[in-house]
Amino acid sequence: MTHSLSLPPLESLTAVLAAGRSGSFSAAALELGVTHAAISRRVQAAESWLGVALFERHGRGVRTTPDGDRFIARVGEAFTMIARSGDQWRQRRGTEIVRLSILPAFAKLWLFQVLDKLQDAHLRFDMLVEHRLADLDKGEVDIAVRCGNGQWTGVNSTPLFQEMIYPVASPALAARLGPNPPVSAILSETLVHDSTVTAWRAWLGAHGVPYNKPRPQDIRFEDYDTVLAALQAGLGVGMLRSPLGDPWVADGRLVPISPLWVPNPYLYHLVTRTGTPRPAVAEARDRMLTLAAEVRPAPPPSAR
Repeated sequence: MTHSLSLPPLESLTAVLAAGRSGSFSAAALELGVTHAAISRRVQAAESWLGVALFERHGRGVRTTPDGDRFIARVGEAFTMIARSGDQWRQRRGTEIVRLSILPAFAKLWLFQVLDKLQDAHLRFDMLVEHRLADLDKGEVDIAVRCGNGQWTGVNSTPLFQEMIYPVASPALAARLGPNPPVSAILSETLVHDSTVTAWRAWLGAHGVPYNKPRPQDIRFEDYDTVLAALQAGLGVGMLRSPLGDPWVADGRLVPISPLWVPNPYLYHLVTRTGTPRPAVAEARDRMLTLAAEVRPAPPPSAR
């Protein structure tokens, strides 16, 4: 005998998950291809069904309530269980599915451009493009790409490729600074960086100049591709991460302002669970590492 279940609409659950991941109804709307108002209505429907508030609204977006954190975690686990339950039928059709958690900037600057070389009729990626660190141990994903020093506990971590960094600016700002300006002139400008100041700290440290935290005039963006767009718009001076940012220099959107390039301490790493992965995951990992091995950073033109 079956019993009907009282469930909120699926679209409400996906809206809650998207808003929880991004901390913004606007970002959730962009991800799901609907309007901000639609996300708000769907979240309200889920809150009405539960009888509790899932989000607190504030000026820059939303943050989850404690009830929201618990609900999102349970819904995420349920969605993961549903996704995993389909593996046996997917495999019967001859296609292996590998779940991949990828940072948005890395997806735009590298992965999307080589995806046709990574996938074929026998291996496909189910991609989760987000900043949240997916839980490998709980089986949310099979592979993750994370940026950092690689010293994460409980996982296997392999650098994808070495990055070199050097300062760049828009053509107009670079012309105003002149060729190879002194560090003091660079520091007189707004410094643009991503979620950490590691790259700036490394480059300035090579000059013996400390830079431990952003100054009031400096600008931070979460994603590196947004950093590149801000630099192209002339908002300040930033670090070019070669090879990911090489196209911006090659086509003149950004101009190197120093010949000194140094290794980036934070790299993109391919991360998997410890232990022996299933064959499809090992194959996907090896394909990514093989393509990454072909990538080489390029020095600033003035240093070649």
